[in-house]
Amino acid sequence: MRAFALVAIFLACVFGTAKAALAIPVFANGQGGVSCSLCHTTVPQLNRYGRYVLMTNFSRGLNKHLQMMQNRSMPVALEMTANASSQPAPMLPRVYSALVQFLSGGYLGSDVSYFASVPVETSGFPADAVDQVWAAYNGFSHGNGSLQIGKFPTPMFAPWISQTLSLSGYALGALPVGLNGAATADNRWGASYTQTMHLGLIGNVSYLGGTGPIERAFDTAGEGTAWTGSLQYLSPESRWSGGVAALIGSNPMPSGINDRYAREMALASYGADRYEITAMGSIGQDGSPNGEASPTAHSSGISLETIYGVLPWLHLDARYEHTDDGLGTATTNYISDVAFSLRPNVIVTVENDSSVGKKATLNYQVLWAGPWYRDRFPPGSIPAAVPMSSPMPTSGAMTMPMPTPMPATDSKAIANGRSIFFSGTDLDGTRISTAHPFRVYQSCAVCHGPDGGGGVELPDGAVSAKLGPNARMMDQMSSMNGKNAPWTLALMERAISDGLDQNGEALSPVMPRWKMSERDLHDIALYVLTQIH
Repeated sequence: MRAFALVAIFLACVFGTAKAALAIPVFANGQGGVSCSLCHTTVPQLNRYGRYVLMTNFSRGLNKHLQMMQNRSMPVALEMTANASSQPAPMLPRVYSALVQFLSGGYLGSDVSYFASVPVETSGFPADAVDQVWAAYNGFSHGNGSLQIGKFPTPMFAPWISQTLSLSGYALGALPVGLNGAATADNRWGASYTQTMHLGLIGNVSYLGGTGPIERAFDTAGEGTAWTGSLQYLSPESRWSGGVAALIGSNPMPSGINDRYAREMALASYGADRYEITAMGSIGQDGSPNGEASPTAHSSGISLETIYGVLPWLHLDARYEHTDDGLGTATTNYISDVAFSLRPNVIVTVENDSSVGKKATLNYQVLWAGPWYRDRFPPGSIPAAVPMSSPMPTSGAMTMPMPTPMPATDSKAIANGRSIFFSGTDLDGTRISTAHPFRVYQSCAVCHGPDGGGGVELPDGAVSAKLGPNARMMDQMSSMNGKNAPWTLALMERAISDGLDQNGEALSPVMPRWKMSERDLHDIALYVLTQIH
């Protein structure tokens, strides 16, 4: 109960203040104070953009300069969870657990990203199951290759199974086979290389050791070693994602022999604005899962899951899973979760976990992460809003007005445009859409970068444009002929909605033709022209 009392005090502090809740400071506040919705469906569940950022070790999707500047002043965030579990038998006591951990992440240098999740209190939680600490050098292969070293989630669809709304981990990711408890969802020490390729393909190979805490980083006794490889399709602009992955390892048995084992997995996921459907399957082979006298085991598992956002603050998660360890033990689970986002940083989750042949278990969790601040940056780390003394011209050259205070209406327009740029939703929570029903884009920042620098390689051979009032389109599918008219507000609105550049030429079909209200179109165009330099 002490854990719940501690959380209650923190919740009282959160709800007693009027500060707007953003995403965890070391990540989102380092990107200009963006919303949680940039990377999360609901914390901690990742969306397509968040999975892409995680899979590439933060090398894609984060503004390096802002992240490094932010880390000088506030590199650490705090996360707390309190859990309770109601046991099926009335005579069994209710089980309580708590977790308090510090989070830090971002960039140490222009090509070096890092992340650390350090538990300080893990009542009821195994510390080695939640802690991570790794650094990655992202300068290989012209910025498309990343070498990660440290303790990190096993790269077997880690962007899906390491951050999940459900309170119960995936059974196929934690399936023990006999005495072999090595799981495809473990956080393990090792080295991993990720290569980002064309058309949304991402390849990975890794060598993994033990799961122990930092003081036993290189001690693999009892856990063995393993190699993994995967090829995944994970593009923020596509509704579809998935791939195949394999793990080959050796796990020592008490008898002294090694269980040489393999795990193969496949995943397919389809996501729209308010729902996502994911299917995962796995098969495994163990030569000696119980020692010398054990027969060879052929394990398998399947998971079918759907997440539906009824409202921006209410998400439902339903999952069916079946596992068979190949030694006579088969389990079928039906798991359903309801997540209430009381604040973007305060999540209450209630779960019903039912297994065939057993009574249902109810699980509860309160999650809080913070402290959270709006735009707490060192001086000069992020450009201030450009003041305007008169309405933006709709034709002719773009000029810089005298620096007078920005009218309140313009400040609101800039804030609304910023929300659309980073999260793909306006301040009212309305999701902007595209003219093409089969293309989905998380936000402008996904392709053009948080700083508008562009240059991101996209499917179909296109390269995203550099933004700003004097930008030159870099898309190789758009012919400029060396002649560029000056950008105006009307021309920028036309480019966003109709896909025509400042000269009236068609932009690449990869550039979405956005559909939104006149107000939102004005505000995003105003943000791009005045706030991106």
